[in-house]
Amino acid sequence: MKDVSCEYKERKKPGLRAGYGKELEQRLDRLEEVIQTQARLIETHILQSQPRLNHEFPHPGPHSYSSPSEPSAAHGPSPRNAAYFHEPSSVPAHPRPSDASITSPSDISVRNVMHNHLTSGLNPPIPIPQVSDTTHPSDYTGNESSLKVPVNLFSNQEQSFADPELDLPPYDLLYALVDLYFDHINSWCPILHRRTTLDTFFGPSPLEEADRMVLYAIVATTLRFSSDSRLNEQNRKRYHDSSKQKVLLYGLENSSVRALQALVILALDLVGSSNGPPGWKLLALITRSVVQLGLAVESKSSLIAPVYPSIYTLRAVTLPDSESWIEDEGRRRLFWMVYFLDRYSTLATAFDFTLDDKDIDRKLPCKDEFFMKNQPVETRWFHHSGDRADYLKRAENVGSFGLYVEILGIMSRIHTFLKRPVDIGALSDVEEWQATYRKLDGELAAWEFGLPAEYAYENSSRLFNGSKSNKGLPCDWVQLHATYQTAVIRLHSSAAYPTTRSPIFTPSYSASQRCLFAVENILSVTRFVVDNNMLDKLGPPFAFTLWVSARLLLVHGSTIAHTVSPDIIFFVDTLAQMGTYWKVAERYSTILQRVLDEYGEYQQSGVEDSERVTPSSVKILADMRRCAFDLDFLISRQPRSSPAGSQPTVPTPAAHPRNLAPNELEYLDVFGFFNVPRVPAARAPDITDLDINETVNNPMSINGLTGSVVDGAAPNANEFNITNYLIPTPETDWLFRSEG
Repeated sequence: MKDVSCEYKERKKPGLRAGYGKELEQRLDRLEEVIQTQARLIETHILQSQPRLNHEFPHPGPHSYSSPSEPSAAHGPSPRNAAYFHEPSSVPAHPRPSDASITSPSDISVRNVMHNHLTSGLNPPIPIPQVSDTTHPSDYTGNESSLKVPVNLFSNQEQSFADPELDLPPYDLLYALVDLYFDHINSWCPILHRRTTLDTFFGPSPLEEADRMVLYAIVATTLRFSSDSRLNEQNRKRYHDSSKQKVLLYGLENSSVRALQALVILALDLVGSSNGPPGWKLLALITRSVVQLGLAVESKSSLIAPVYPSIYTLRAVTLPDSESWIEDEGRRRLFWMVYFLDRYSTLATAFDFTLDDKDIDRKLPCKDEFFMKNQPVETRWFHHSGDRADYLKRAENVGSFGLYVEILGIMSRIHTFLKRPVDIGALSDVEEWQATYRKLDGELAAWEFGLPAEYAYENSSRLFNGSKSNKGLPCDWVQLHATYQTAVIRLHSSAAYPTTRSPIFTPSYSASQRCLFAVENILSVTRFVVDNNMLDKLGPPFAFTLWVSARLLLVHGSTIAHTVSPDIIFFVDTLAQMGTYWKVAERYSTILQRVLDEYGEYQQSGVEDSERVTPSSVKILADMRRCAFDLDFLISRQPRSSPAGSQPTVPTPAAHPRNLAPNELEYLDVFGFFNVPRVPAARAPDITDLDINETVNNPMSINGLTGSVVDGAAPNANEFNITNYLIPTPETDWLFRSEG
């Protein structure tokens, strides 16, 4: 043809590319294996639902219900292919149904499966209900969808509840518990990849023992959220105790990432039940294990391969390299969750952190969306000092969990700072204390200023004024800002409401205003959480924030305000609601309510004293705080046992034994958090001179502390600042004196 250009391309080899047929055959084999596995699952449950006909086939004896707690053979059933039921070995094999078309539960698709008669003597099988098919465009999308497993898929599940030998719930309930875990716990403990976890638990392959331990831990931690009518108190306790014991025993005998994941998830259950010794023991095991496994550092960290290695300094790498980026990111998130638990369990006590920042050389976790979609990204390093030049690189890939870790790092430094004793009678010590205080305040301000726009607190004001159906405020945002406000209260309460004072160490008015502003922000966030029914998706860390806020209101009421804010009732009620799921929140609420009841009884007693310096309604709170301070002082000055063979230079007198009343310990729980600054031990009175029940004639003295002479100062230079609180004023505020 005229005026038509012809193009002749290079001839290619005809046919499919090399290896394509083999790949296709392998894919078909895998699909066929899945279909056959699901067919066996359906047959097993149909047999379970039919009446037993002894004349049709030999009775196999009691059915052996399998569960992930019992190892399976290489070809044995798994949670997906047998729903934790062993196939009776004596039941003859039956032909596979030709019309069965079932995909894996992780794809959430079950299609109208109808079986032919399994044997001539059996009744027609029960049809499987149809569930809407949901397909996923890739292997790592659709992670946010909930699991849809029909409860009536299995018609005879009651027997599994009655069998005491079974340590896991039935298949459908187990599936629902895993779903509840991702809805209620993984939102603030994001250490598991949803899709990978579901495929592992309910995939065609037999479940390995380490994976079973993670499943046990999920069951023990998530039972509190299930409202299934089949879970009575007896069944709940049986499943919980059995799962807990298996995870603990396995964790003591095995060192692996999976074992550590199971222990961490179980630790959430213990920490959520009580902030006491049971959780401390498990956390001690976890924190040492995470360092020994090398999870506290990146694989190329200088802490693993120092410049001048030696037998002593070179750490043994016990874990194999990660097989995928998801596994590598999962290890990183696992470590930071251990860091999270170590910090929260220590912040409420006078202990030191188990994980030292000097042992940490890790990058921050990435955004959840990258983790869920298996999209490898690089993030910045954890910043605990200014010696890393590349700290700010790739900051855009850090999500809420990484920002959470950073604010926990700042709060850790605040905790360490407040634990350090300060001589408030020495000008050099006070100036050093104030300089460190301002530095930490600057770190808090810089962290808030550097938040990405989607996490900024200012951009959330529209959400507080919106409708209750607004879903724009995720749980991770709530926990992020709740932790930040807790850090603000922790730092500034030390300057706003000090338990002791001196002419050069006085309360700060600006610090008290910052504490109150932080409580107001927490109150706004909490009201939004309650109004939008998000409380069950927040864990014990949020309860700790409410606990700190309520106690701050009590301290402020006993010092500056001379009355208790009515907002404390909202905090107490919210903690009581959280107590439905987390017993530690219930304990917080109970203690606060008892203190408020005692405070109310004192108000209604009609006691009047016109000469009293502080109003009668406040004196009871001041006395409570005084009692807590004396108890704290008494406990911290107890002599510690000397090492074997060592002789003390000065004999230590024995302390007077005395039984403490329950209300005294509750006062310590409420007010002990604010017993700062710490007094140096060298200036402490002898322990035998302390009696917290004695009558103090001089309200400015504190068990003889004010009578000591420091740096040539006159007696009574240091004053007790509880029962006779010095109200700060803006004019005498030292916090911003340098800025004026």
